[in-house]
Amino acid sequence: MAEEVKEVEAAVGKAFGRVDSLFDKFSSYLSARVSTFVAFLFVLIAFGGFYGYFIVTRFPELSIYLLITPLVIALIAYYNRTFATIMFLIILAVTFIL
Repeated sequence: MAEEVKEVEAAVGKAFGRVDSLFDKFSSYLSARVSTFVAFLFVLIAFGGFYGYFIVTRFPELSIYLLITPLVIALIAYYNRTFATIMFLIILAVTFIL
């Protein structure tokens, strides 16, 4: 009976060892990517600030439409994955071209 318990404990320990190693791999991958993602978000916020400062102030009669346009695009992207992918590729292209 005691031997069976030891075998079960060894099997459970081995399984948790695999889970722990997978979790460690995942957490290291995520921590490496999270800094890039946060930096990208701040770049997008900066682009939004430039958009608001340079574009919207240039056309004050259209300011409400120019300010609502990114929200409409975000709403469309939320419901349409193809549109979101295309917009993401455009954002990446503009980021690397500029």
